[in-house]
Amino acid sequence: MQIDRIHLRNFRQHEDTELEFGAGLTGIIGPNGAGKTTILEAIAWAMYGMPAARGSRDTIRRRGAGPRDKVEVELEFTLGAHHFRIVRALGGAQLYQDGDTSPIANSLASVTERVTRLLGMSREEFFNTYFTGQKELAVMAAMSAPERAQFLSRVLGYDRIRSAQDRLKEKRAALRARLEALRASLGDPAELDQGEARARDRVGAA
Repeated sequence: MQIDRIHLRNFRQHEDTELEFGAGLTGIIGPNGAGKTTILEAIAWAMYGMPAARGSRDTIRRRGAGPRDKVEVELEFTLGAHHFRIVRALGGAQLYQDGDTSPIANSLASVTERVTRLLGMSREEFFNTYFTGQKELAVMAAMSAPERAQFLSRVLGYDRIRSAQDRLKEKRAALRARLEALRASLGDPAELDQGEARARDRVGAA
């Protein structure tokens, strides 16, 4: 996924902020409280709605914004061969694809659900994959190599993959044991064939 553009209106510190992201790395520099982290939060909010934001609806609205001023984030991103545009406000959301003027999703819940399916990850998985806080970086720098590997495994969700692999191994072992038990209860195939042949001979002799 490539984020192409974001436009914040009355979202926390941002009255009217628009950013375009080109290829490569983008650095956002500013003093504490300027709203750098808020831009990342706005990206997540546009995609996943209120659960991805800190605080409540009232804290999202910029201080000084009037009650009729719209709180809105517009996010454009490219995924594969398609271009998407999300427009999310406090009261509604729309998701557009490839420049079409008709949205492919047209409500808060449906936009979140469609984005989740498009990205193939939940809000928690998105945060774990793309977001790392400054405190987490400082803690990680002080870790030993095994501790760092364990931390990254948890953050990236590898521990869940390993747990799933362990469960599959257990199921495979259980199925093998069951198969062996079934084979034992059926007896030796060669003996079964011989018994069947003897039975046919007796039927033929009768």
